[in-house]
Amino acid sequence: MKTFIRGSVSALLLGAVVIAGAPRTASAEWTAPYDAVLYELNENMSLKALTSGRRKATSQLLGFAKAGTPLCPTAIAYGKSYCTINATGSDNISLTTGLGKFGGTLTVVAELDGNNPIDSPEAVLAEGRFRGDMDFRPAFDPDAPMPIGLVRGHMALKGGRRHAFTGTFRLPFVMPMKDPGCLAEKKDYAACPTVDYTKPMYLGEFGPEYVDLDSELAIGFPTVRFEIKFD
Repeated sequence: MKTFIRGSVSALLLGAVVIAGAPRTASAEWTAPYDAVLYELNENMSLKALTSGRRKATSQLLGFAKAGTPLCPTAIAYGKSYCTINATGSDNISLTTGLGKFGGTLTVVAELDGNNPIDSPEAVLAEGRFRGDMDFRPAFDPDAPMPIGLVRGHMALKGGRRHAFTGTFRLPFVMPMKDPGCLAEKKDYAACPTVDYTKPMYLGEFGPEYVDLDSELAIGFPTVRFEIKFD
């Protein structure tokens, strides 16, 4: 669900912070404040469903899970601090209430010797499924929209038991700002023009976080970030 919100979202958006994220290389350590993170690489949304007041869409996601968690059992982490996860997910949300369902399939993948070590891992180590309830009322609020969605669900790898989790979808957004070049010339603030498109951000737990332009883009597009914490 790619959403670009222009204008003021809340008073929290007056500042910006950056937090440590998931590892990006095989030698990196897991420092993120969640157990897994997935990024939406693309999305197909049904226009027919919109006419009946529903938002139905399917997305492909790629991300990482901390070693020792249900998505990355120690036995298949092979000494790394994380596993790479591929997933296909679908949602069905009411445009009236902001509530709905989601579900999909996932694979835990790794890079094998002899394969291309430059692209993303593709050798399937484990398969699984997930499903649950979505709450996108914060994003659908007409008076004070917030670029987040909340979920509660469960997942299981094939042959394993179910594990409950909560999650937060963080939708990338931009905020208008005054032209910095104009302000640098010490012109009157009100006289400086507004720049419509600025660096994309997520609304984090402690305020806005800038999208990491080196690792949180998909072919140049800011991605929806899905943070997962297991119960």
